[in-house]
Amino acid sequence: MLGGAALNYELECWSKWLLQSRLRGPHGKDTLDFLTSIRDRVLDRAQLVPGDYVLDLGSGYGLLAFGALHHVGSAGLVVVDDISQDVLDECTHIAAAAQVAHRMRFIRNSAVDLADVPDSSIDAVLTRSVLMYVHDKRSAVREMRRVLRPGGRISLFEPITQIALGRPLFGIDPGPIADLAARVEEAFYASEGSVNGGIHDVDERDLFSLFDAAGFSRLELELHLGQRRERKDSHWIDAVLDGGAHPHAGTLREAIDKALNPEESARYREYYRLAAPSAGVAVRHAYVYLSGCI
Repeated sequence: MLGGAALNYELECWSKWLLQSRLRGPHGKDTLDFLTSIRDRVLDRAQLVPGDYVLDLGSGYGLLAFGALHHVGSAGLVVVDDISQDVLDECTHIAAAAQVAHRMRFIRNSAVDLADVPDSSIDAVLTRSVLMYVHDKRSAVREMRRVLRPGGRISLFEPITQIALGRPLFGIDPGPIADLAARVEEAFYASEGSVNGGIHDVDERDLFSLFDAAGFSRLELELHLGQRRERKDSHWIDAVLDGGAHPHAGTLREAIDKALNPEESARYREYYRLAAPSAGVAVRHAYVYLSGCI
């Protein structure tokens, strides 16, 4: 568990990223539409029934939590958990405005220590893109099992970033700058908050094994893979330099600055400026739905 100043810094980073970056940019509507489709699939796989007690672990804006209310009915309860108090406050305001706060409980716990959730008190644990950010995934899965009642279910969605990002970056053959591209990729994948933060160190087999080892049964995993090529204009490379997968993930700009000198950096960027309009950029997706019970 984090403590003191470290915890406050962590919460500030997550608050800014969740509340300002994810859904309030120019692509916010497209992101919301995609997340809504994920929500519906996760809820369907959870097989919720009226009266269920549900935990939305790592709730974010509560898409799963508010969707679950319809399924559990007035006799059920939805527990909303996130590490960010600002996000929980946002969910609380939404619940109050919708007059459903009495059917919800809001807690701030780490995924690896659900201290506010008693043993065997939950019928279903729901998560969306949570384990990818957790370094100690084994402990998080054990906590999910601890809080579930006999026969309790899990239903989750997780991106598989090893595949989605892939190599070479952008799906473009680096050709004459292969040596530069290899150095940038090495710096990018090794950046603090990417590998060390857990975001790239899990695939679908790892997820399945984690839940199997924790004692879950009747596990079902669906792997979704896709790719399309999009031709980009010459300014495309500049637009992606500062993107990050989460608040501590290294950016492409930082990787370039770390791996290349100024002359090499200029060559690297110019190559992709020219290649993107003709070769097209590979836009990949890779994610899983996993469900099971104890």
